[in-house]
Amino acid sequence: MPHVLRDLLINVVLTVPLVGAYTMFALGLVFIYRASKVLNLAHGAMAMLPAYIAYALASTFGAIGATLVALLAGGLLGVVVEIVVVRRLRSASATSQTVGTVGVLGLLIALAARQWGTTPVQGVSLFPRHTFRVGNALLQLGDIGTLVVALIAAAVFIALFRFTDLGLAMRCAADNRRAARLMGIDPDRTTSMAWCFAGLLAALGGIMLGASTNLHPYTLSLQVLPAFVAALIGGLESIGGAVVGAVVVGLTLGLVPSFGQIGKQVGAPQLALAALAFVVMSLRGNRFSVADMAGA
Repeated sequence: MPHVLRDLLINVVLTVPLVGAYTMFALGLVFIYRASKVLNLAHGAMAMLPAYIAYALASTFGAIGATLVALLAGGLLGVVVEIVVVRRLRSASATSQTVGTVGVLGLLIALAARQWGTTPVQGVSLFPRHTFRVGNALLQLGDIGTLVVALIAAAVFIALFRFTDLGLAMRCAADNRRAARLMGIDPDRTTSMAWCFAGLLAALGGIMLGASTNLHPYTLSLQVLPAFVAALIGGLESIGGAVVGAVVVGLTLGLVPSFGQIGKQVGAPQLALAALAFVVMSLRGNRFSVADMAGA
């Protein structure tokens, strides 16, 4: 196999866990945006904190038990953020709600750093430590598991949103809260449920990404940023688009380093990703202001 093609294959394979994690993160972002028109900038911290909870409880409850507790904590965290922060700012504006999530981001990172420090640690893995060799690279079984779990989660939540009464109620409440109340739908309840689901997805993605890489309060929180690009590429209100966007983002980050010395420069993949996002959004005719997106 030619050297260039071999490097290309290796770089693409190494993005497998990232595609899986970005899928779960982007789905959570879309769930929240569809339910409350808020761009949740605390999503990364909402993924990081449950990953640390799983890490802290693994020695007592085992990997599976600790993960289940951490997932419940992630769902509860989503509900708490919605009730305590987002709901209280709803009467102001969508922009205020988005800014409020920035405060949540800082608070959760500070709490995690104080409790567990800033030394990277290995996250809890739900899969055996089996390694596959792809050229000169190593791919863990957990990396493949992350992608498989993400695809299953995507299928479940797409079905939930499209084919259940709860999904219909969420869509109605997001479009017009007053009309939803007249139809007997409690928009506060449906919004909290959406944040709960988003918290579960963030927790699942954070736990599995932490197992593939490592846990660090700042790094893991910021690793969610490409998922925002994935959600923008796929459309902030499209669940299927979030999955497609995650694949595009993952492949972009994997392919760019294969393009000679330019691709290997520090920040080249991120620059290419930003350019791709601008092109896609420009073709769609949307603006890039956070305020615009939050208030759309």
